[in-house]
Amino acid sequence: MQALTLRTRLIAAGCAAVVLWGMGAGAWVISQSLAPLIFFGYLGTVIAPGILFYLRLPPAKRIAGRRLLVAAIGVGMLAAALARVLAQQSIVAVEGFFFEVFSGVFGAALLHFAIAKLFGPLIFGRVYCGWACWTGALLDLLPFRHSNGRRGGVWRSLRYLHLVVSFVLVALLWFGFGYLPDRVDALFWFVGGVGLYYVLGVTLAFVLRDNRAFCKYLCPAGVLALPAARLSLLKVRGDPQRCNALGECVAACPMDIRITDYTHHDVRVLSSECILCQACINACPDGSLSLSVGIDPPGRLELLREYGGPAPVTIIPRRLRRARRKSAVSNEEHD
Repeated sequence: MQALTLRTRLIAAGCAAVVLWGMGAGAWVISQSLAPLIFFGYLGTVIAPGILFYLRLPPAKRIAGRRLLVAAIGVGMLAAALARVLAQQSIVAVEGFFFEVFSGVFGAALLHFAIAKLFGPLIFGRVYCGWACWTGALLDLLPFRHSNGRRGGVWRSLRYLHLVVSFVLVALLWFGFGYLPDRVDALFWFVGGVGLYYVLGVTLAFVLRDNRAFCKYLCPAGVLALPAARLSLLKVRGDPQRCNALGECVAACPMDIRITDYTHHDVRVLSSECILCQACINACPDGSLSLSVGIDPPGRLELLREYGGPAPVTIIPRRLRRARRKSAVSNEEHD
């Protein structure tokens, strides 16, 4: 992958800032509250230099650099969500989303889920899961970055069951008892939920030796993003002419997506599990992967690496990549 010019980096950072400020302005007009303008404006202002830092790194260092950037974004998102709880009794979690739907209150939870999970992914996929989730930010710092594949059986159903349980619980509380959390209750709901997610996420990561196991098997919020993510305009595309088919991208993917198979079929990565972390792009030694904008044909094509199936190669060290490229250049000169 070629290094990006300063102009390209500035355009990318500027576009991110403009989009976030625009989202804040739109939410301000709709809600008649300055809070979303302040939040999204702050986020756009902070993320812009972070993008410049990330894009300035060589591809080999971006995977590690991304973890630092995501951790910084995650802390800011968590602090903003906590502030919403204290100021507006709005629980920015799946239970808070259901409370606001049932009560007819348009608060921070509805706004968050509309942008990050329900409608935003039609444009930018599950980028929130890959870059802004405070749970994912912690999980990405754990040591199990290369998964052994997706578990089958009951594991596939757990996150859907979690979503149903959350829905039924909130429905019973609202329709059965007319319960809506006040400021103190909302704080307990939010802090307790965040703490539970962290405990479950870290425990699953160590048990299954997979940092993103919680996202694959237990996260109810991610389920809501799946339908829109399949239709996302922004996806990863591979060039079949440049792909070496060795699977460095598959080994690097935290969500177990068989990226080389999509490239072989000459289609974009259509999996709704993609969180656009760009680990595949940065791990590819031949620069065959990139982000692209487009419209895909209808239908599902979920190509995921299963647990116990053939493992991809490990990521080739940079010194071996250089040696391979040097050998290839030498052979071309002799020919």
